[in-house]
Amino acid sequence: MKNVEVVLVTGMSGAGKSTAMAIFENMGYYCIDNYPVALLEQFGDYLLDETLGGKIAMGIYLGDALQAIRELTNMDWINLTVVFLDCENMEILKRYKQTRRSHPMMIMNKANTLYDSIELERQEYEQIKTQADLIIDTTLLKRTALQDRLEASFYHETGEVFRVSFVSFGYKFGIPKDADLLLDVRFLPNPFYIPELRNKTGNDKEVYDYVMEKPETQEFIKKTLSYYDYLLKEYEKEGKMQLIVGIGCTGGQHRSVTLTNFLADHYKKYYKVYKWHRDADH
Repeated sequence: MKNVEVVLVTGMSGAGKSTAMAIFENMGYYCIDNYPVALLEQFGDYLLDETLGGKIAMGIYLGDALQAIRELTNMDWINLTVVFLDCENMEILKRYKQTRRSHPMMIMNKANTLYDSIELERQEYEQIKTQADLIIDTTLLKRTALQDRLEASFYHETGEVFRVSFVSFGYKFGIPKDADLLLDVRFLPNPFYIPELRNKTGNDKEVYDYVMEKPETQEFIKKTLSYYDYLLKEYEKEGKMQLIVGIGCTGGQHRSVTLTNFLADHYKKYYKVYKWHRDADH
């Protein structure tokens, strides 16, 4: 019987593993970073007797992740969840230049330049991404947004609860790669063209009211609620534990934020709901 919760955190070097581990620590997980995979068998045996509180987060280098996943999966007393942190190459490049750290591929003399190191790592370990239970693209995520994302998945009450996450975004900054469903609200009247609303967001009452009072919005809400009322029940019936809904407008400040706030407030009466606004600060 699986009774020890282990979260294996891996992903592209520079994608935010250290930050994620700090967040897990704040959520009450016993955190182990860069644990030697050669010792996993002994560690698994130890867990048979000592659960360390029952919640463990392990940060594993991408090159060791496949072996770690195989070994931990074979231990039937462990409930394993694999989190893969991804990030676009140019953002990783920028982060490495800011921190002046050496990339693992350069340390192992597998590549001569930082960019080649990032490309090689992505090519060699792309298959590990397919093993992940949760993939998070950190390219545009600030620490608070990454924390919201991890808390939405792991910081919940005892027992299995269907969780719905609503995230607003701007199409000009890219689509959230981890979204299960997308809602495009760019057809709604845009407060950006109202001078007194341009520098506000859907978190401000003036913008929220402007968007919500439009006939197009009311018709959209009517049809969307009918669809999602049915869809969310079917996903829950199927046994899906989390659904991420991305709601996008052009810049991610006005219409998408407004609709995200509305839908989160509406569905929190029925489900465990989380929301965050990825691009509102832009």
